[in-house]
Amino acid sequence: MGKSSGMRGDRSRNADGRLRTVRSDKHLQTIRQQYDKPVVPGRGDTHLGTIRKQTGKSETKLIKD
Repeated sequence: MGKSSGMRGDRSRNADGRLRTVRSDKHLQTIRQQYDKPVVPGRGDTHLGTIRKQTGKSETKLIKD
């Protein structure tokens, strides 16, 4: 069994060990497919950065709401 950092999810890390940041040019359709649920209404080609500006929420907070 692999070493567990105690964090949920399987996000990759940078060379210095910090978690990678989520890119703001990720499309809304990709997020919908990843989590298999409607996150926010809107076009599928809308970027995550645009949604963050409109709602003030991160990807994680959008999924939980």
